[in-house]
Amino acid sequence: MANSEHVYDIPEDEELARLVGAATPHFALQARDRIMQLVESLPPDHARQAVLREHIARLEQIAVDGESGGGSRDLPPAPSLR
Repeated sequence: MANSEHVYDIPEDEELARLVGAATPHFALQARDRIMQLVESLPPDHARQAVLREHIARLEQIAVDGESGGGSRDLPPAPSLR
């Protein structure tokens, strides 16, 4: 099997939450694309579809609106794509 044909298991919810939670506006669309590949590999009625689509929506929001950071108040918010 070639590297481009490798099939990855769907990460557990905790791992997906860490991926989405750590996403910055700069990389949010790349993370979204990887999750979209997972969605497309599942049947439409698969139980994980809903949570994966929620993560996709969150990543799109981060990419467009930016991220407030929520952490250190010494850092300015990350800019959006607008």
